[in-house]
Amino acid sequence: MADVTQDRDFSGLRAMFLNGTLKKSPETSNTEGLIEVSASIMRKHGVEVEVLRVIDHDIATGVYPDMREHGWASDAWPDLYPGILDSHILVVAGPIWLGDNSSITKQIIERIYALSGMLNDKGQYLFYGRVAGCLITGNEDGIKHCAQNVLYSLQHVGYTIPPNAD
Repeated sequence: MADVTQDRDFSGLRAMFLNGTLKKSPETSNTEGLIEVSASIMRKHGVEVEVLRVIDHDIATGVYPDMREHGWASDAWPDLYPGILDSHILVVAGPIWLGDNSSITKQIIERIYALSGMLNDKGQYLFYGRVAGCLITGNEDGIKHCAQNVLYSLQHVGYTIPPNAD
């Protein structure tokens, strides 16, 4: 079967991969390895790609855009989420632990949800017109459960989930 995207140019599109690994840099992350496979395909077709290993940043727990306004001493999220907002494509990636998404992957979803009350300049949900997907790594059962949780959460805040986005 021929590659129907072979001659397509997707330059002008930007993708953000959020890595929910539990391993701080520079430790090897299998999730990062899978991200690089997907990201290289996007780059090959002209998509600008950014990869963020979330655990390397001091992100507070909570469901507000800036948790420093809610008692936290520090929160890197306000400095990081503009990169998400500048992206047309969001991919949330993470490992399975005990049949579920990692705690960092869940934190990513919570902090994206924190932005769901914001609107774009047309009065639409902030993530309207953007697409999302997920990558799940691990050696345990639970991929469908994990993917379902991530994809449902992303569509709930306004992302479009195309077919086979996991």
